Amino acid sequence: MKGVVGSGLFALLIWCGGGSRAWQASLAFATDRDGNWEIYLSDLRGERQENITRHPASDLYPAWSPDGSRIAFFSYRDGNAEIYLMDLRTGEVERITHNPSEDKAPCWSPDGSRIAFSSNRSGDFDIYAVELDTGRIERLTRSPGDDILPDWSPDGRAIAFASDRTGDFEIYVLDLRDGIERRLTDSPFLDSYPDWSPDGRKIAFTSMRDGDLEIYVMDLEGRIIAKLTDNELDDAVPRWSPDGRWIAYQFEGEGGGWRIGLIDLATGEGLELTGEEGWSAEPAWVPHLIASIAQPAQLLRLPWGELKLLGFREGYNENSGHSVGNRLSICIFGPRRRDSYRGGGRR
Repeated sequence: MKGVVGSGLFALLIWCGGGSRAWQASLAFATDRDGNWEIYLSDLRGERQENITRHPASDLYPAWSPDGSRIAFFSYRDGNAEIYLMDLRTGEVERITHNPSEDKAPCWSPDGSRIAFSSNRSGDFDIYAVELDTGRIERLTRSPGDDILPDWSPDGRAIAFASDRTGDFEIYVLDLRDGIERRLTDSPFLDSYPDWSPDGRKIAFTSMRDGDLEIYVMDLEGRIIAKLTDNELDDAVPRWSPDGRWIAYQFEGEGGGWRIGLIDLATGEGLELTGEEGWSAEPAWVPHLIASIAQPAQLLRLPWGELKLLGFREGYNENSGHSVGNRLSICIFGPRRRDSYRGGGRR
């Protein structure tokens, strides 16, 4: 289930394969169910899932571009961990980093112009950012420890990350305007995997402060607002849905191994998206609405509002479209701006 991005735009795509019914892709995640780690897409209930990378090397840590047209991930397909981009409209994969070190954990700037990532190219892991238009790479942190797992704030002004510069991993925020780094957590146990709320006022994170990995929410002063999970098994890697109603995360199954689940923040109820077929980890929400449709030109009634389908792009039909999954594209207006999307791209 996907809600509103910061711009107020929705993009609606049809995912179909050879005349099969359209379906809703809401999340990406990594799984080793096929024998090695691949990137999969899933609908909100876990009823339909699709392998989009299909490569013999390990592909991990998916991150959607702000316009939903591409997924960044890191892969060992060229020997060491590098950052790659997959264009979901064409299926083409582009290598973004070229360094003999390890480049991991990509995250997008809100405007889609840069990707932050963690790399040990200078010794310890630090946070870097690459400009996609030019390829220029900027080093953002220079601590004596490892700085990892960056997450860009919704307003683009800051990056949250985890660092063990003081001995154990804590959550920090880097202000990109002045370069000042501020420590948010102060626990003798691991605090990691920060994820900004859509309104930029809270951060969800993983912590071992109560004996095992659980998911917490804090404000920007480091005060704990909520403990979202509380059980004897590990819960980690929280990811807010863009409408702020859900958190996707990975949890330890009863028989061991990681699985993907959802938490409804209004009710506290959970939903399991993946089962026992291998390990599944690192969920990532599509940044705007991707919904299934049964009949063209119908009015879609969804929990967060209504959307009117305007029409198919000229020259497309049920059995045509783009190469990856034969995706069809339609044009739809968002509720706040008179912009439109066609073929996954902005017109």
